[in-house]
Amino acid sequence: MDQLNLTWLRRWAVASLVANMAIVWTGALVRLTKSGLGCATWPQCQPGSYVPRPEDGLHGLIEFGNRTLTFVLAAIALGMFITAYRAWKAGAVTERMPVLAFGVGLGIIAQAVIGGVSVLMQLNPWVVGLHMVVSMALILMCVVLVRDAYGLRPVPVPNRLVTLTTVVFWLGMVVVALGVVVTGAGPHAGDGAAQRNGLSAEWTAKIHAWAVWAIVALTLLGLWWAWAQPRARRLWLGLLAVILLQGVIGYVQYFTHLPMGMVFAHMVGTTLFAAALGHLYFRTVPDAPAWYRPARDVHLHAS
Repeated sequence: MDQLNLTWLRRWAVASLVANMAIVWTGALVRLTKSGLGCATWPQCQPGSYVPRPEDGLHGLIEFGNRTLTFVLAAIALGMFITAYRAWKAGAVTERMPVLAFGVGLGIIAQAVIGGVSVLMQLNPWVVGLHMVVSMALILMCVVLVRDAYGLRPVPVPNRLVTLTTVVFWLGMVVVALGVVVTGAGPHAGDGAAQRNGLSAEWTAKIHAWAVWAIVALTLLGLWWAWAQPRARRLWLGLLAVILLQGVIGYVQYFTHLPMGMVFAHMVGTTLFAAALGHLYFRTVPDAPAWYRPARDVHLHAS
């Protein structure tokens, strides 16, 4: 594969990751500005019109703008798939890359449908929460695309650290899911008339915080076990930095009664957390036993 095509493969992979993170940020903006029903129906914006009307005001423009970004994501997904498919046919990448790129494209279509259903159901918090869960899955898939596009080598570690990595990854998914539940119980519903999930915002926030403290403790343990291995140590340090940043933002937003700016920052942090978690999980592999290790390093990819 020539350098020009490799460069484009990497650009599309990074664009896919950034775009699927950014759609979470714009979705948060829709919710925080109470613009979730700025377009009252779907797939049209208003009955008889696919675009907002002047009387829809700023809320209509914000919601319509967020919907329009779906087409940007779809175009990026198409570019990623075509480039990955050509790279696979040229023997430069494994079949996994075009399959993942195709999966991201399908996920974006699914997201458009879920978003439409959420509008038709007047921003049901569980449907809106599913929107977020699918976004996290897409971000994780894009992390793998970036890893493969840059040829990042696996990081071999002892089995106990592999096990801990798996536990931290799935606990991280639980933390995200609990965050979705907290959001569904909180005040930022996306529209003043939208229903909430009926759970206690205070208690769901506390349970969410306990899960975060658990992942902080396990991440510190992982960093301790990985300290002697520079590549593994960098992965754990990156995750710890994001978790601590998210924790600070989370506590500040809680004790300042959820101001819009802090909630938005927390949503940005959630996407960074998912990316850092995926980067750790998808690069960590079991270390080969001493008798199985090759006499020399034959890897040609970048570290």
